[in-house]
Amino acid sequence: MARKRKLDRYVSVFVDRHGKERFRFRRRGMSCYLPHPSAKGYQEAYKRALQGLPASEPRVEPLTVNDLLPRFYASLKFKQGGEAWRATRKRVLEAFREEYGNDPVRCFRPKDIDRILADKLEKRKVGKRTTGGTHAALRLREQLFLLFKFAVKQEWIQSNPVDQAEVVEHKGEGFYPWSEADIATFRDTYPLGTKPRLAMELILWTGARRGDAHRAAPPKDGRIAFKAGKTGKEQDVPVAPMLQAAIAAMPSVGLTTLLVTAYGKPFTAAGFGQWFGEKCRAAGLPRCTAHGLRKALARRAADQGVQQQGLKALGQWSGDREVATYVAGANQKRLAANALEQVIAWERETNIV
Repeated sequence: MARKRKLDRYVSVFVDRHGKERFRFRRRGMSCYLPHPSAKGYQEAYKRALQGLPASEPRVEPLTVNDLLPRFYASLKFKQGGEAWRATRKRVLEAFREEYGNDPVRCFRPKDIDRILADKLEKRKVGKRTTGGTHAALRLREQLFLLFKFAVKQEWIQSNPVDQAEVVEHKGEGFYPWSEADIATFRDTYPLGTKPRLAMELILWTGARRGDAHRAAPPKDGRIAFKAGKTGKEQDVPVAPMLQAAIAAMPSVGLTTLLVTAYGKPFTAAGFGQWFGEKCRAAGLPRCTAHGLRKALARRAADQGVQQQGLKALGQWSGDREVATYVAGANQKRLAANALEQVIAWERETNIV
């Protein structure tokens, strides 16, 4: 049996898709790659990482991806998002930098972007993790579009190569949207006065993302406030009657956040997601997730004929394409019938028939 390799604290090793061993330093707020432990510069790089500094200070070639990214991170466009969303965007772009950091920005052509995205579409195992896939390619394309748009503004290039690259087609429905039967089953399993019921009603009636719901403060003046981690915008929504009933039935809630752990402390985003997923599975709803409740709210609203701008405000979405993804499960027959009734009413009013 092979002896397990002993590595320095915070250092892990994996084999990348090229078959090369990579050594990564990970500590709260700090992540970077290190040379091989037997390499001459390893100890110095490890000491720098412990201090929260980059493993090395390589010379940055002008007008390369390595030169562009720090400028982009300092830009208004990048800083406008919420802290959690900025971290996600930076993680995507830093992975891109690892492979293409030394490449001149002007050398990227639409066909190069196509190749990069096609490579990202392929799922592959990296250590114990699975990387790639449609979602990863979609997110990479979105971030590259913003990065090269910034390069155009800086007059480094004349046009954005991502503009002319192929669009990544979204496959699958993503998170499963809760049906009315799912909601009824959850309510039957967890009556008023239980924490899972409060969590479900909170997300269903506010449309809060999983990463925001656990931070929602107790209501004040009939409204609930929370900060959207993705956009950084403050949200303020009225308390629906079903949510108010769930809050009133609780023996107690948190002082700063409605939802708290068994120890009376606020949840972390990951901790809340894991806890809520366990409650869904215990209720016999293995496909249901916190995020799927957002889809349920959007579907319900679309079924009732809420218009596009209302849907965007309800789900805190900025783009029409995002809304289309969330309301795909709306009752098409009912919407078609409502639309037809409006056209018939218009004809009658104008005396065409």
